[in-house]
Amino acid sequence: MKRIIAMLLLGAMLVLTLSACGVDMEDRGAIIPMYLTTPQTNLDPTRMIYDKNFVKVSGLIYEGLTEVGENGKITPALAKSWVKKYNEERDEYFLEINLDSTRWNDGRTFTAYHVIYAWKQVISPETASPAAALLFDIKNAKEVKAGLKTIDELGVAAVDTYTLEVQFERAIDPELFLEAISSPSLVPMRDDVVVNKETTWATNVDDIATVGKFTIKSMDPVGEYRLEYSKYYKLTSEAKKGYNEFVKPYKLISDFSKSAQEALAAFNNGEIYYVGEMTAEDYAANEKNVKTGATLSNYTYFFDCKNPVLSNAKVRSALSLALDRNQIASIIGQGTTAAKGFVSESATGTSMKKSFRKEAGNLYQASANMDAAKQQLSEAGVSSGSFTITYRQDRAYDSLVAEYAKSVWEQLGFSVSLKALPLSAYEEALYSGAFDVIALDYQGLSTNAYSFLAPFATAYSGSVVSVADDSTGVTPHITGYASEAYDALIDAAMECTTRSDRAKKLVEAEKLLVEDSPAIALVSYANYYLASSQLKGLSFSPYGYTLFTNATLKNYAEKNAAYEAAQAAKTAE
Repeated sequence: MKRIIAMLLLGAMLVLTLSACGVDMEDRGAIIPMYLTTPQTNLDPTRMIYDKNFVKVSGLIYEGLTEVGENGKITPALAKSWVKKYNEERDEYFLEINLDSTRWNDGRTFTAYHVIYAWKQVISPETASPAAALLFDIKNAKEVKAGLKTIDELGVAAVDTYTLEVQFERAIDPELFLEAISSPSLVPMRDDVVVNKETTWATNVDDIATVGKFTIKSMDPVGEYRLEYSKYYKLTSEAKKGYNEFVKPYKLISDFSKSAQEALAAFNNGEIYYVGEMTAEDYAANEKNVKTGATLSNYTYFFDCKNPVLSNAKVRSALSLALDRNQIASIIGQGTTAAKGFVSESATGTSMKKSFRKEAGNLYQASANMDAAKQQLSEAGVSSGSFTITYRQDRAYDSLVAEYAKSVWEQLGFSVSLKALPLSAYEEALYSGAFDVIALDYQGLSTNAYSFLAPFATAYSGSVVSVADDSTGVTPHITGYASEAYDALIDAAMECTTRSDRAKKLVEAEKLLVEDSPAIALVSYANYYLASSQLKGLSFSPYGYTLFTNATLKNYAEKNAAYEAAQAAKTAE
């Protein structure tokens, strides 16, 4: 009799649970009005990232095979599990990666082929992507990039729909590769989309294919960016009804018809619940309430090492020494700090939990050293020359920093002009190397210091490589930097099979890079946001964006209804 009663009680509980689930199917979650960040117009993840705000959008809509948490732990994302394998007969080393079952934002099944296609795109000689170096642990990857082997000889294969096999050049610590493939530049891509919509697949919201937690529904740089959870993400029977058990908020809506100042006013009025970008003045005024996290992005100057005035490493080093990085940080504000080295402070070192920056030490002085700068110029036999600083015209602080650098460098005897370019012209100048000095946000494409340093080695630059018979098979970094000593250090780092040994070689490489100064980090950015007390569950990605996966908004049902009513009234006008 007791057993019967227990079964009846269990049945009643199941009915209540299923009934509750039925209610939950109608509850899609919160609509969160916000000011996410400055708008992005091209969401191609394989491009060089020159804007720290790119990952604040791309990190929400794309997903890699792995993730790196704030605690430095590598966890599965689109990958479900992995196992290291060894073929003793052939002395071959493999990593078998089992992929999770999920779908693209249009409902198409995600497969191992989409990962292979994306990685082959990045590693192709015809593609310009600094992320190529992240794949060089794969067998034949370096030779494929150099055009010495065909793309089909890359050591990746689909064992079946959901199983990816990666063959390595040597017996490396698989953690190094698992860290690399957390990169926002190595996310899966769809061949049918990229090939058939070649000019629009990353710029037209109707053509963008994503396989992340959120999908982008509108993308108007002077209007609305609207992200919704993907109803196909890790598709379950519940998801078919419009429910997503993995993502709590329903919509993230950023209104770019408002300026950053207007957005802050709307936040203070309770109209929006999150602000992810502010002016330096507004940041300072709200600093006590701002939440901050690390990024992998530094505000950086690239030099044209082929320019006769800038070709001498001592000249470039002198220009670096003459700048006061504390003053530049005060100009930019927003939580930035003087760069201590070329590699970001949040990059990993001899372990995932250790900071490369702390292990490598401080390589830049925060304050200017004009005497040392003049000494370097004296040793170089240079006392004058002219060059131009190029920067984007859409950010006020780029101009202010350039004006400051001009004033300092002219004290050293140089004639410095300034060139502010609209975004399209700026991109062209950057990607083609048509600059003397150019300002950019240099983004680490992996949490490992290797991603900062490798692209400056000739064979690791990721630049387009000619496959003509008379080609050398390599194209230097866009700065034109070419150093046999530096190339040898990066080669030596790649030969290391353990994280600890590789990190030690990278410490040597960074010291040489700072000495030669083809590029100089000026300040390290902070990821920050201002959130309403009614918005909870936010966290930071080490790549420099905010995670909204578990975001909750108090009384969101009422707020959703009010928001939708306001939108309906606006549409009816």
